[in-house]
Amino acid sequence: MLTGSKSVGVAGSRATETLCAGLGCLVVTFVPALWLFAREPDLRRKAILLALGCALGCVVLLAARQRRAGGWRPFSEVVGAELSETSQGNWSGTAGSAELPCVLPSRRRQQQRTLLWGVGVCTAIVGLVALAAGMPQRSELVQRLHDAGAEFSSVRVEKVSDVRQLSRSGKDPYVATVVVQLPDAAQGESVHATVRTETYDRLYVGDRVEVLYAPSQPRLGAVAGDERKLGTELRGEVMPAYLRWGCIALWTLGVLVVFNVVSRKHGFRAFSRLGDGDKAVRGRYVRTGQYHHEGAGGRGEPRNGKYLEIQTDAGWIHFLTDLSDHGLPEEMEGQRLWLCWDARRGSRGGRFSADRAPAALVFDSDWVIHGMLNVVKAEKLTNVGFSVEKLSSPGETNRLLRVFDPRAKWLLSISPLFLSLCFVATVCAAVLTLDLEILWRWVAGGVGVLSVVAGASPYVSFSSEIAKSGAK
Repeated sequence: MLTGSKSVGVAGSRATETLCAGLGCLVVTFVPALWLFAREPDLRRKAILLALGCALGCVVLLAARQRRAGGWRPFSEVVGAELSETSQGNWSGTAGSAELPCVLPSRRRQQQRTLLWGVGVCTAIVGLVALAAGMPQRSELVQRLHDAGAEFSSVRVEKVSDVRQLSRSGKDPYVATVVVQLPDAAQGESVHATVRTETYDRLYVGDRVEVLYAPSQPRLGAVAGDERKLGTELRGEVMPAYLRWGCIALWTLGVLVVFNVVSRKHGFRAFSRLGDGDKAVRGRYVRTGQYHHEGAGGRGEPRNGKYLEIQTDAGWIHFLTDLSDHGLPEEMEGQRLWLCWDARRGSRGGRFSADRAPAALVFDSDWVIHGMLNVVKAEKLTNVGFSVEKLSSPGETNRLLRVFDPRAKWLLSISPLFLSLCFVATVCAAVLTLDLEILWRWVAGGVGVLSVVAGASPYVSFSSEIAKSGAK
């Protein structure tokens, strides 16, 4: 009965974690999209604040869940607990079948976590930059003109005063206080208004300037400028189209970098069903190795990184996985296993061919560890490796394999500092929906971006060569 209750509790906790993580990803995507494309300032602000409020609720709920589960633990301790659990679960046993199964536990969840985490960090950074660069609402006068049906019109200059020339790079513009004559569509008479102009040619009485005003209520005043200068603000957009698409291009570039990281760390194949292009070789786990200087591993190997050292009939092979930083239990040293890999990856040897191939360790004790192999070093196994189709037993159904994935318990390893930084970044995003001076907008945006970068750095590296598995 206690075991059943514990299982239900764990399932409920994981469902809550998944819900909060999914809602967080949705908010991170929804807020920048709404900011860049929505045109109703009031509704846009309310929707963004509501979404950010939900995100804060998720942060608080995750903190409460973590505390209920015993509090934060360094990732090394989470791995250690998983290793202890696996040691009790027959890691050190040798009674498992030595036959190679044709179906393995999928690595899809590992791929999805890395992809969603990387895209989420990228989207949060670009979103905060966009929030800082944009203007959340129309100016007071433009808002009144918009509500009264504003239009652009070329009007006559009646008086020019306070003329001065600004010193800028290129052609220096003239700024002046100008009295213009606005036609009244309702009463058929003219109304005078004072505007501040900025032109490259000096204005004189009788010249014509472009202004924004409300024909039905000309006494509201006017703003000097044409469609190019005031059109973005009049439509309720937060920034010009070129800046908006610049943010989208920056986000796209970041997502491409994240996809490259996923490709190098996990590949895009689930590696759950072994086929005719896969090979396998018998071997044994020896120890955890480490490169002693940068670039020692060569092309496709992590710089200054660690690896699991596997001994096969063809020699030593470096198995690249997130577990390399912490290694495996001492009981695993010398344990027999199958090393399986995708022999097609990088086989063409072209300039742009992959330098890593999906691989997996299938221990005789029914545990599976997913990782990658350097394709150059994997070529040494070609002559001694066997086709999976010749080795696997399609009729074998009683072998229960389990994937070793301590990162699935991510809630235990995220530190209180990380949750605090998420809170700070969310508050900064909320502040940026207010009408602030440009200086303070960039201060709030900078604090938000630094919070995201600082929070992400212990858990995600955008360079797979220097990837670490967590805080040390």
